[in-house]
Amino acid sequence: MADFFKKLNVLVKASVNDLLGDERAIGGARHKPLTPDKLGKDVDREIESLRQRINEALDYEDQLQARVQTLQAEVGKWDEQADSAVARNDSEMARYDIEQMQRAQQHLAMAEADLHDHQRVTQELILRVNELDAAVADARRAKSSPEETQENEAPAERSTGAVLADVLREMREKINEMGDLIAAKDEVQQPSSHAADDIDEQTVDDDLTQRRDRLSKK
Repeated sequence: MADFFKKLNVLVKASVNDLLGDERAIGGARHKPLTPDKLGKDVDREIESLRQRINEALDYEDQLQARVQTLQAEVGKWDEQADSAVARNDSEMARYDIEQMQRAQQHLAMAEADLHDHQRVTQELILRVNELDAAVADARRAKSSPEETQENEAPAERSTGAVLADVLREMREKINEMGDLIAAKDEVQQPSSHAADDIDEQTVDDDLTQRRDRLSKK
């Protein structure tokens, strides 16, 4: 799912750059405006489809946040159990608890990195779609001011170039295909949650020693 939103963001960014020009896409003051005849009749529906993708990205962000919180609680649980094992001089159980805590810490670090990465991608996606919305609003305002439209628009551009609604429709179709492909790949290759499960025995020994020293001073 994270790969899907990354690829979606790249696709939307490229389309925005093509439609609005690089300067507009990166927030520059000068840009090549859209004209009313280049909007297309379904432009609002296509932009709404992108808004739905944003909602899906935000929902997935909630899932990532929930996983981070679950792993934080898991780390705390193993940490407390390790202290309890040390307090009753059960070194074997203490080592087991410390190993489990360190595994949970590794998974937590990966989950936090995924969350931060996804948050960045989602914010960029929101920015791109907002840029499209703003460009459409500008074009519609220009439609009510023929003099301004003629001033900012070269005659050849009135009848040539991509129609925004068509470009967004093609992009939506690519997004749907991309989502299906990624979902199929995920079903075949589920990511391993134990990719970082290798635990250094020395770090376990060091943690155990520190706990003994700390608890002996209480």
